[in-house]
Amino acid sequence: MKKFTILYFGPLGLQGGIGGAARVKNMLGVLKNLQIDTQLISYIPDGKFKVHHQQVGSYLKTTAIYFPQSLLKIFKLFALIIIAIYGLIRVRRYNIVLAHSAGIVYGFPALILAKIFNKPFIIDLTDSKDSDTPGFLYSGLLKKADAVFAVSQYLMAISKKLGCRRIIHVPGFIDTDTFRYNASARNKIRKELNIPATDIVIGYAGAFSQDEGLVGLFKAFEELSKRYSGIKLVLLGGLDIPGLSDRKSLNEAVSEGRVMFVPPQPYEVVPEYLSALDIACSPKIECAANKVADPIRVYEYMSIGLPVVASTIGETANVIKDGIDGFLFKPGDDEDLARVMEHIIQNLASLKKLGSKARGKVIRYYSQLAASGKIRDTFLDLTDESRP
Repeated sequence: MKKFTILYFGPLGLQGGIGGAARVKNMLGVLKNLQIDTQLISYIPDGKFKVHHQQVGSYLKTTAIYFPQSLLKIFKLFALIIIAIYGLIRVRRYNIVLAHSAGIVYGFPALILAKIFNKPFIIDLTDSKDSDTPGFLYSGLLKKADAVFAVSQYLMAISKKLGCRRIIHVPGFIDTDTFRYNASARNKIRKELNIPATDIVIGYAGAFSQDEGLVGLFKAFEELSKRYSGIKLVLLGGLDIPGLSDRKSLNEAVSEGRVMFVPPQPYEVVPEYLSALDIACSPKIECAANKVADPIRVYEYMSIGLPVVASTIGETANVIKDGIDGFLFKPGDDEDLARVMEHIIQNLASLKKLGSKARGKVIRYYSQLAASGKIRDTFLDLTDESRP
C-alpha cells in the first residue's frame, strides 16, 4: 500500500474532550490505525508563550504553540506566523496537508504551504465560519481545498454551494472499544455519587454553553421529579447551568441530591460516567451553530448502549431513527422532552434491545474503523493523481 504522511493543523486532541479536540483525537486514532506518520501543529491560547514538542507513540509528533489568551487580536497574528513557520520547517517531509477547519488559524497556513509545495490539501470541516475568519477567506479556503471532509449534511450543502472540488461525508466517529458499557464502573461511579442502585439516572456530558439546552433539560427534569421520586440528573462537564433564571429551584435540587454536577473528566474516564446513566440527553436548541453540528456525544451515548434523547437539530436527526435506536424531540420544547423521557422511564426495562441496536449502528457507521475507509481512500485518490 502507498505510504501516506500527514502534516495536520488542528487543536491538540490528545486528551479528547468536546468539540474540535474530540474530533482531532478520533482522527488521530484513525491515522494511527492506518499506521500513518503524522505531525500535528496546534495553537493553544493559554499561559505564557512557549513551544512544546512531543513524540506520542510510533506515528505521531506534536508541536503545541502556547500564546497568552489576554493578547489583543492583532497580536495573535504572531501566533499565526509561528504556526506557519513550524509548518514550513516540516512540510517537505509530508505528502498530504490536513487542516482541522476552514479558519484563519489552521486552514490559512495549511493552504499556503500546500500550494507552495504542491501537496494535496484537505479540510476537515466540522463547523461553520468562526468569528475571527473573514467570509471571503472561509469560502476561499474551501474552494481551494482538494477535498473537504464534511461532518454533516448541512456542511456538505454549504461546500457544494461554494463549488468545492470534492466533498466526502465523514460524520462524527469514535473509538467504540473505549466507549462501551462497563458494569463495574457503573457501580463504582454510582457509589461515589451516592446514587442508589434502584434510582434512574438521566445524564448529560459535554459543554455547558447556552446553546446546549441545559436549561430546558433541567426544567423537563423538574417536571418529571413531581411524578417520579427515584430519578436523578447528572451533568458532566461543568459546575453550573448558564442562563438559568430560577436559581433557587436549581440550588434546592442540588442540595437535595437530585441534581449533581461533575467537573470535566479525562476523556478516557467519560465512558465510566456514561455507564452509570440510564438515559442520556443531547438537548441542543435551535440556533445557527447547532444547525451544522454533529454532536460527538450522541455517538458516545449510543455506543454505551444507552437510550438516547436528542433534539432534531443538526446531523442528529439523520442519525437516530426515532423509537428504533433512540428518541427525538423538538428543539427547545421542554414539554416534549419531558414526555419522551417519561416514556423511557416507564419502559426502561424493555429498552435493552434498543440500546443494542444503537451500539450496533455506531460500530457499523460511526466508529473509527468505519471512518478509516473513506479517509484512506481519499488519501489514496489524491496522492495517486498527478499534480501540475
